[in-house]
Amino acid sequence: MDNRSIAARADKIARASADSFGVSIVDTEFVRDSGYWYLRIYIDRPGGVAIDDCADLSEAVGKVLDREDFIPQSYILEVSSSGEKPLRNPEEYNTFKGRWALISTYADIQGHRRFEGRLLGADDVEARIDVNGTTYSIPLTKIAHARLAVPLEEVLDDESE
Repeated sequence: MDNRSIAARADKIARASADSFGVSIVDTEFVRDSGYWYLRIYIDRPGGVAIDDCADLSEAVGKVLDREDFIPQSYILEVSSSGEKPLRNPEEYNTFKGRWALISTYADIQGHRRFEGRLLGADDVEARIDVNGTTYSIPLTKIAHARLAVPLEEVLDDESE
């Protein structure tokens, strides 16, 4: 079974459990990172994801994965907020339009290699992001890494409560 098939089957399992916990599945991936295999499930919920949401879904999904035992290699199950979800294609940039993101590039784009701001979408050629009122169009071929992020202001607001 290839990585995509594993991720797709795990995604179905996660989606079957998600409603009972009041969360939605944003993405599921099965990847090798730093010598280890990871099954990563990204979740979201109106009002934000709490650590208990991740733990509860992880426990429920883990039980089904153990029972079905279709993943041949050892792996680490991670359930986390969609706030760190990688963006891999134009459809994902458009799905998360309006969300905060961090984009790093291989080469300078208008004097920058790091762009953090609100996603404005993408087409087959470029992604667009608003950084402090300036719109940048970034060729997809020049993007090294892109992911959803949490604005620093939100982190500081949460800490002050």
